[in-house]
Amino acid sequence: MITFFRRILSSWFVLGLLALILVAFVITGVNLPGGGSIGSLGGDASAPARIGRSDLPAKDVIQRTQSEFEAAQRQSPGLTLTQFVRGGGVEQTVEQMINLRAIESFANSEGIYASKRLIDGEIASIPAFRGVTGTFDRNIFLGIIQQQRLTEGGVRDDIAREKIATMVAVPASAAVRVPVNLATPYAAALLERREGLVVSVPASAIPATKPATDAEIQAYYKQNVARYTAPETRSIRLARFDRARFVGKAAPSEAEIATAYKANAAKYAGKETRVLIQAILPDQATAAALVAKVKAGATLEAAAKAAGSEANRLGEQDKAAYSRFSNAATADAAFGAVQGAIAGPSKSGLGWHVIRVDKIARTSGKTLADVRATLIAELTKAKTDGLLADFITKIEDSINDGATFDDVVKAEGLTADVTPAVTADGRSPTDAKFGFAPEVAPILRDAFQAEVEDDASVISIKPGEVYALYDLDRINAAAPRPIAEVLTRIRADLEQTRANAAARTVAAAVAAKINKGIAVADAVRSSGVTLPAPKPIAARQLELTQAGGGAPPTVETLFRIGRKQARLIESPEKTGWSVVYLEKIIAASANSQPGIIELTQTQMARSISAELDAQFASAMKAVVKATRHPEAIAKIKRDLAGASAQ
Repeated sequence: MITFFRRILSSWFVLGLLALILVAFVITGVNLPGGGSIGSLGGDASAPARIGRSDLPAKDVIQRTQSEFEAAQRQSPGLTLTQFVRGGGVEQTVEQMINLRAIESFANSEGIYASKRLIDGEIASIPAFRGVTGTFDRNIFLGIIQQQRLTEGGVRDDIAREKIATMVAVPASAAVRVPVNLATPYAAALLERREGLVVSVPASAIPATKPATDAEIQAYYKQNVARYTAPETRSIRLARFDRARFVGKAAPSEAEIATAYKANAAKYAGKETRVLIQAILPDQATAAALVAKVKAGATLEAAAKAAGSEANRLGEQDKAAYSRFSNAATADAAFGAVQGAIAGPSKSGLGWHVIRVDKIARTSGKTLADVRATLIAELTKAKTDGLLADFITKIEDSINDGATFDDVVKAEGLTADVTPAVTADGRSPTDAKFGFAPEVAPILRDAFQAEVEDDASVISIKPGEVYALYDLDRINAAAPRPIAEVLTRIRADLEQTRANAAARTVAAAVAAKINKGIAVADAVRSSGVTLPAPKPIAARQLELTQAGGGAPPTVETLFRIGRKQARLIESPEKTGWSVVYLEKIIAASANSQPGIIELTQTQMARSISAELDAQFASAMKAVVKATRHPEAIAKIKRDLAGASAQ
């Protein structure tokens, strides 16, 4: 009834803003547990869209579709890539990308850009890029995006588009307000209650028909060959190596330890900090008069206030920090006085300083013996990092010079393993016990985008810790299984299809009788088969809305038909049919529940904002002349859904 409540998240802009999160999903290596992945697409696909003078690259659409799918799969673990694509995932992704690029193109033409500082801030805010100290670590950032075959420029471009969209589009829709009088009738509709009956017609209730003939089985197999097609499989060769390889080779020498200690002398030296009370005066005479008052017995705070100034407390700091605040001469004066003494007046660019030393704290320095263990750990880690990086570079250089996977394995003493033929989700059709470990999912994803003739490559399993040299060994194309191999399954499927079709005929007859005014019980009794007794069903519109698309189909149907009407629906598992009959509609008033009115106002405002976002995006696309290329989009869909292998 109020379908716009369920379309809130269909806003291109809301989905666009999620892209920053999706970037993080992609770059942190989210694997695909049991749902399929993007395989080798082969060839250069033509651009699926053009925005102004720029093409939207097919590879960008494929990559974004992957991240959108992974995010959706986290919410629905059973979702497969094929289902996502056939459900409109590619079209939605293309639309998002066109909208964002159109906004960016228009904004740039008006002189609006995302600054480097803004983009840097967004990157630094992503938790995946933080080191052990909790702050942004550029090495981790570069390692992760390299692992995912992304470029720094590509990531930065994505973030820039999101920020520009925020700057340009939000003002167009952020201030929507919905009046109470407009929201009230819709709120009342949410409280409406509907009651009815459900008649189930399971396929199992239909008497068995005669067995299928060989000709019927052959015809059914041909009509449904995709159902009996073995998916593409690939076998992969890989040789792992990790930091443990360099244990014992990275111990620092005594000279290196001493050099590191000397290089950090300032860090390990003794330190003095002070807490200062400071007043800044506009001229020397006023400052000198203030000093005289303090020496005569007045407090610095009182004397400063009488002089029209204020004495401020400066928290614990060292001389260098205070020098940056004032200047060297003033810092010398402040750090040359004893505790409780007055220093100054001393001039800086801020004015004339009069300072009281409130507290002095001193820490003794650390000797080489004190920090030896720490230095050894730090140097060992740094040297191990260097040896690991050099080893990876050596392997990559060898491959670039023509070495094969076998050459590198032999030369470096690595141990190679060959996986059985696996599908894109890591399962082996021939070895039920085999399973790709979650941590090597990046290898699996990469292997299903490679070709057999591609060079071996190093891929990160755990950045900075574990790596692997991998090579695609063999590709087994998707192909229909021999009919003899799946004969039992075909026969069962055919019998189920026939039973389901017969169940539909019975259910349709029951629905037709009810719609002619025959009582539900009488329509069931006259169906000619033994059916379960009708079951009552009841719900409020609010419950349906809160389910967010997850309500049972029978409940959804209850709100799509008129009173005293019946409608036929198929069971989600395709094992029968149901007849939904609406008996009563019980209206309600929203005035007794002001909270539901406020909720309705909020939801309507979001929906209207989403519509304004969409209209704004349409206007921008018209201005920059954005066009879609349906054939290119269709090709991406076919490749992702595996249609080309059927």
